[in-house]
Amino acid sequence: MRWRYYPSELSRAKKPDLYVSIFAALLWYGLVGFGSFFLGLTLTRAAETVVVSLTSPHLDNFANGGAVGLYFSATDRHGQPVAQLRPENVEVLEDGQKVQVVDFRGEEQGRPVDIVVVFDITESMGPFIEGMKEATIDFADRLVKANRDYRLGLVTFEDYVTRDDTTFTRSAREFKSWVGALQAAGGGDIPENSLDALEVASRFPFRPEAQAVIILITDAPNHFRGDGSEKNNPYGREVTQRTADEVLEALQRARVSVYAVAPPPFVAPDLHKLARETGGRHYNIVSEGRRFPELIGEIGRSLASQYFLTYLSPRPVEDGTRREITLRITHPNGEGEARTAYQVRGVGGARVVAPSAVPGVPTSDGLITYQWWNVVIPLLAGACLLLLARVRLSELPAEIRSLVNPLTGWSGGAAAAVAPEKPAPYARLIRQSSFDQVPREIPLSRDEMVIGRGEECDVIIPHASVSREHARVKKLRPGYVLFDLQSKNGTYVNGRPIVENLLKDGMQVRIGEVEFVFYGPQSPS
Repeated sequence: MRWRYYPSELSRAKKPDLYVSIFAALLWYGLVGFGSFFLGLTLTRAAETVVVSLTSPHLDNFANGGAVGLYFSATDRHGQPVAQLRPENVEVLEDGQKVQVVDFRGEEQGRPVDIVVVFDITESMGPFIEGMKEATIDFADRLVKANRDYRLGLVTFEDYVTRDDTTFTRSAREFKSWVGALQAAGGGDIPENSLDALEVASRFPFRPEAQAVIILITDAPNHFRGDGSEKNNPYGREVTQRTADEVLEALQRARVSVYAVAPPPFVAPDLHKLARETGGRHYNIVSEGRRFPELIGEIGRSLASQYFLTYLSPRPVEDGTRREITLRITHPNGEGEARTAYQVRGVGGARVVAPSAVPGVPTSDGLITYQWWNVVIPLLAGACLLLLARVRLSELPAEIRSLVNPLTGWSGGAAAAVAPEKPAPYARLIRQSSFDQVPREIPLSRDEMVIGRGEECDVIIPHASVSREHARVKKLRPGYVLFDLQSKNGTYVNGRPIVENLLKDGMQVRIGEVEFVFYGPQSPS
């Protein structure tokens, strides 16, 4: 018997399903291909986007016709510098108005740069210290090849600042020896005192014409005022009295850009903010730490390929206003823009609109308008000056008081000047207050001396207005520098409260309520 196969009703019913499946498959693969095409196009366009970074504006020459200087860099999405930019690739607007670029300096045009490396030296940072030694010479070579006149400085920290020498070097090998001498140790409480270290770095003697850069390297978030750190350390006090906003103000005053190799933003939001707000860049040390020497090389390449331009503000007057800057780049590789702002000195209210010098932009007549406060504020300021002239004569330097006293008959009471009898070959503080418990002359015989009420201090001032450790005088290359040690009643130079101040001959120094005059070393005549 031969068996013959006849399709059943069930098998005949499945044929339409087969066609549907084939059609669905074709539709699916078509959609995937179509989507891939547009995704690739989108990614290509994203890759062509130029990432623009701006530093804080330079206003050193603002009095010269309203000149504003800008350092900027342009990179692709992979962090590679966009090279060979020309002035026609760049457009600058101030408060929405196109401005005239009068100077444009590209690659290999000798722009100076001062760089301070701020290094966390707790135990976990050992590999990064070794990596920095490995990367230092290559980092400096990149700057040399770009014809950048560089200087390098170093600050180190744990829960406190361990190196605060504000000295630059032009030698990459000397800087490498500084890094090589570092020893990673301590730590364990995770947050470290990067804010104090950054504040120290902001006080380096950056050249006015140079770009100022800080490279922060840490694997820990930062301590800050109010973080409760006094409960978990042997000092019995908070690790730092600073907040991120206060440090940001110091960095912006110094026009410093921060490149932070630090934990991700959700771990250390303050450090990410400092990098972003100063026109620098943040690198995630968790995800990119394994290629640390390469990362330092990338930062060096970024600095080497930065540009500098100068433009003329359409309002060349110091009227106290804040101006918004937009810098746009149009390049065959893509487009991008960045924004920053600056504030000029002066009393707000006056406005100057100068005729535009940019072709194609409508000109306007010069216009100055004044508000009521432009009259009231100068009058109040004049009244305050007259009042201060009568009641603050005790704050004048000793030399000026010695001239004023014979003319006015004013003796100054307890704060009358006591001039030194003769020059001395050493620096010293001459007491002005009638406080016999302190010698009339305090010789600064060591390179560093602590002044305070405590018995452990080098100079003891047993006065209620003086803190246990009130101030420090340190001999540095520029001269003797006075530091306030977060005292309760403050440290003053020529009547003004200071955090640190380079002392010059004849300056009046007040520790709490006890007054002195500083005299530098002089050769006896």
